[in-house]
Amino acid sequence: MKLISTSIILLFIGICLQAQGLTQVIRGTIYDKDSRLPLPGANIILLKSNPPVGTISDPNGQFRLDKVPIGRQGIQISFIGYKTVTIDNLIVNSAKETVLEIELEENATEVKEVTVIANKRKDQPINKMASVSARTFTVEETEKYAGSRGDIARMAMNYAGVSAANDQRNDIIIRGNSQADCYGEWKMLTFLTPTTLPKTEQPAVR
Repeated sequence: MKLISTSIILLFIGICLQAQGLTQVIRGTIYDKDSRLPLPGANIILLKSNPPVGTISDPNGQFRLDKVPIGRQGIQISFIGYKTVTIDNLIVNSAKETVLEIELEENATEVKEVTVIANKRKDQPINKMASVSARTFTVEETEKYAGSRGDIARMAMNYAGVSAANDQRNDIIIRGNSQADCYGEWKMLTFLTPTTLPKTEQPAVR
């Protein structure tokens, strides 16, 4: 009788040790809850595993976790922009693989209003290809400068290196160079205002 009891105990211990070494596979597909489209790159982590075990979903939204110990397990699925899903008490048995279909719901986060203000530097040229100093200004600024009289050309004469030939002409001269003396593809200055149109057939200021 004692021998039979000992044999039963040893058999039970052997079964337990064998069960501890058994593993199975957890696999499945991760979808968007609304569109039912697969979500590639989602993170899947096997909880309570040491060392940590995890994987990511492939371009078809499918994943696979190998060598998962049989018994009750838990997994966590996370994806950027979606709510994290945790599945507890997932029964893994040795008879067949555990197959899951998991839906993730978008996680919309409401943030406060953001105002973006750009500080424009007027000493920087608008054209990034320019290699010399520059000064930009608006038509509204011509009303603030004394003597400009709403004329951009007159306002430009307030800056160093800018002058006019004489009162009979309305084009300007920059660093001793007038537009009439400039050749090639380089354009010295362009104005878009009716008050600066020249009287000559060939405009000196455009």
